[in-house]
Amino acid sequence: MAASISSIAIIGAGHGGCAAAADLTRRGFAVRLYGRSASTIAPIQAAGGITLGGSLGEGFVPLPCVTSDAAAAMAGAELILMMGPTHAHAAMAETIAPHLHAGQVLLAAPGHTVLLIPGVLRRHGKAAVPFCDTATLPYIARKSGPAAVQVTQAARRLPFAAFPGRRTAELAERLQPVFPALAPHRHLLETVFPYTNAIHHPPATLCNAGRIEATGGDYCHYYDGISPAVGRIIDRLDRERCAIGAAFGIEVLPFVEHFHRIGYTTAAARDSGLAYEAFHQSEPDRWIRAPASLDHRFLDEDIPYGLVLLAALAGLSGVAAPTVEHLIHLGCLATGKDYRAQGLSLERIGLAGLDAAAAVRLLEEGYADAA
Repeated sequence: MAASISSIAIIGAGHGGCAAAADLTRRGFAVRLYGRSASTIAPIQAAGGITLGGSLGEGFVPLPCVTSDAAAAMAGAELILMMGPTHAHAAMAETIAPHLHAGQVLLAAPGHTVLLIPGVLRRHGKAAVPFCDTATLPYIARKSGPAAVQVTQAARRLPFAAFPGRRTAELAERLQPVFPALAPHRHLLETVFPYTNAIHHPPATLCNAGRIEATGGDYCHYYDGISPAVGRIIDRLDRERCAIGAAFGIEVLPFVEHFHRIGYTTAAARDSGLAYEAFHQSEPDRWIRAPASLDHRFLDEDIPYGLVLLAALAGLSGVAAPTVEHLIHLGCLATGKDYRAQGLSLERIGLAGLDAAAAVRLLEEGYADAA
């Protein structure tokens, strides 16, 4: 049996990284927190830790190691927990790859960039380091200050898979003491489809573009911004997501059912099957404010690293996804950004030149030349 996890290096000191550092330290793990920017970690270093608030408890959590030196953070850690936005995955993987060694496990939480990170590890000669990811962040959390984080709720279900997929059960067993909500799936593509931010963030943001620009986001994004009409767009987009997953042999939960299972909405909303009801009956999301501008991750992350990825997978599998395509186009027009060029193409996710069946075989079995 593999050794239990006791020491964890968290790569990323944003909302999720700070929440994980506080939570896992309080639960008895030896945590080292790495942040790329000295200005981000300096307040945490000066405070000596993080002030935690919200559903996981209240109080100050001391952190003995907060650093901008990735090698120092990772030395001796059994688990390397990469917690950053998907657009930063390639850069984060390049930073940590030289310091990875046999016996460590790399977990991206969230991941859903398919083989982007394993590709970086392979180029650095670290393909033997086990890689796994989750579909979402383990926490709904926001930093409430430079050295403080407010956790609304820990995820009750974390879709999880490893690369290659045949190692998923083994790694899930080892990592469940860290994140008990892990729900094993067959391969990495199965953690792409439960990532539903791309299904609701772009429609809700684009449909409220005028409101955002006029008010600086002075309203509640989910409760006020998702009207019945916006909800219908989300519902249609979700049907396309489910159809693309089905083409790969993946049983994809409809968004509203998924939202209920992870504990973010009510059974009554689930029974309605409507995104509008799911958000209007979501207590964890009720008071979250809207973006202050369109220059925000709801578009800059969720279109190139969510919708562009779905469009690529739709093309690979031969599924029509017009709503996905339309929203990508509208996002590019509204922001003036080329999200297709920035986003997760088949080349970037390591599936170029394959058909759907070959892609699944690669994800389940790994690279043919791997040791």
